[in-house]
Amino acid sequence: MVLEESDVITEDLITFLEGTELGTNGTKYTHLDLRKRIFEADHPTSFSLKRNQRIIANVTFCVRDFAFYVRYFAFHSRFQSDSRSQRKRNVRSGLEQSIEGVFKKLEDQKELPFYAYIDADNSRSQHMSSRFGFSPYTGIVSRTFSRLYIPKTNGISFSSDWDEIAERVKKEYGHYDGYFNNHVQKPPFVLLKDMHGTIEAYAKFTLVKWKFHRLPGPFGGLLVSILPYIPFLRRLIKPKAHFFLCPDIVSHGIDSKQLERLFSAALALYKVNSIIWFVDPNDTVYDKVKDNLRWGLLDRIIGTKKVNVMVRNAKRPYSSKTPFFVNSFDLI
Repeated sequence: MVLEESDVITEDLITFLEGTELGTNGTKYTHLDLRKRIFEADHPTSFSLKRNQRIIANVTFCVRDFAFYVRYFAFHSRFQSDSRSQRKRNVRSGLEQSIEGVFKKLEDQKELPFYAYIDADNSRSQHMSSRFGFSPYTGIVSRTFSRLYIPKTNGISFSSDWDEIAERVKKEYGHYDGYFNNHVQKPPFVLLKDMHGTIEAYAKFTLVKWKFHRLPGPFGGLLVSILPYIPFLRRLIKPKAHFFLCPDIVSHGIDSKQLERLFSAALALYKVNSIIWFVDPNDTVYDKVKDNLRWGLLDRIIGTKKVNVMVRNAKRPYSSKTPFFVNSFDLI
């Protein structure tokens, strides 16, 4: 086996990651826009383990001022499950030793923590992360906002001017744990303005495309098969090519009615029917609106899902006074 380090995204790596199915228990899905998204990664450095010139494992980091973010961590399907075969156990041990060597190499270069997001019900990935020295730091949630029919909303439009909201974003998010603006400053932004043109609220969304192999719940596998034939639901979820939005930042001080208006308008602007919001439950906006916002049908079906923030070499304990900044780019 050969371990290759590169800061260049190769076609072999893209092909390998495109074939990776994410999730174990509950939801299983594939990123259909990975080819585009991977080139948007901030300061990537990639380590690929190869056998016979083929990638069998990869870990790719975004190198940030405050931490290494584990952007991709994937094994060939042959090595994703435990085996009773002694030979496979030895090979797997070799894989783990090589990956552990990657973490130690980066630690020698920079004394920074590592962090990753792992679904709370993904027991395999939770176990694997603990074997590499990761432990739970805090948890975030995902909530789904959806609308079957989206009325036209006045006073809301796209903007490409980051300077319009830059100072406000810094004031509202600058103290968050792990805040950085590499991705949130990239337009377009969705603005809600009053009749005088003053910004009342703002948000930044990313348009996402996934393929669902399974949805949450005991009948998740069956749902994927029958959804295309169920009236109403087939408008909300298209398993083979599902488009949705993820908010990166949401204006503070907004109430549930304003947020509902802003989210609904974003659905209309992007011509989709749902939003998945990954957020720290202690986030100022989410904590204020979570009980009063009319989330929609998908939230009643899917519910609140939990994601663990896993950290290796944490510099300090989590504090609810400084919520963890969740950049949706890292989860899509």
